[in-house]
Amino acid sequence: MADRTDLINQLAASMGAGQFAPKSYEESRYDAETGTLYCDGMVISKSVADKAIKHFELLFKKCDITDTAQREMAMIYKCAIESIKLIENPDVKTFLKKKLDESGASK
Repeated sequence: MADRTDLINQLAASMGAGQFAPKSYEESRYDAETGTLYCDGMVISKSVADKAIKHFELLFKKCDITDTAQREMAMIYKCAIESIKLIENPDVKTFLKKKLDESGASK
């Protein structure tokens, strides 16, 4: 379970007060249990990650891969899509939870 500060920050972010929520500049981390990414004081939930996938898929579809510059952008979008999907993969979540438990850093 998230500690009190994380819960408060999550609540503030979900209420649209992200810019006013206390910012923590600790190292980015991913909570495999909740599917939440903590990055530069921002709380990125699974629903935001799903919207990001849809956004990058739309941009990817607009690229003409026969054009060199657009092909590179298409690969960048595809990289973002697959990276987000990877952290949502149940096997990856299980692996991350196991690593967290082994390190003794579990909540």
